Amino acid sequence: MKRYSMGILVIILVIGSSTAQVIPGSTMYVAVKNVSVKAATDFFAAEQGTLVYGNAVTVLQKKGKWVEVQAAQVSLQGWVASASLTSKRIIASRTRTSASTQELALAGKGFSEEVETLYRQEGGFDYDAIDDVENRKIPEADLYIFLIDGHLTMGE
Repeated sequence: MKRYSMGILVIILVIGSSTAQVIPGSTMYVAVKNVSVKAATDFFAAEQGTLVYGNAVTVLQKKGKWVEVQAAQVSLQGWVASASLTSKRIIASRTRTSASTQELALAGKGFSEEVETLYRQEGGFDYDAIDDVENRKIPEADLYIFLIDGHLTMGE
């Protein structure tokens, strides 16, 4: 029991310490494969466009778990989930990136390599099955119907 509790504490500390501070006027970078830029702070708000891994953005303001950004590479302004951004500069080109494929996959899960290693050592889960589920694409229209039918629209 004590070993399990200590593992959870370490995971919380690692995740908490990797959270980037969102400061208006600062430059941040897209830390996931792609992210929808929304017109408002709502998952189902109209999509303004898409940013991709490594795109630089200027933070305009933060509201809850959402950050209003102005993209540097393209003329695009709107709201993205704060978990999709990092303050670490990302260098990406067609031939190389500043992160490995493993780091990109972990960033999409909100993990660092250390956190996933901890889970793999202590958990005994089938991570290939988890990766398989995460790779499935569900159209937003289907997700919206699921939330409405399940009376799940009151949550964040």
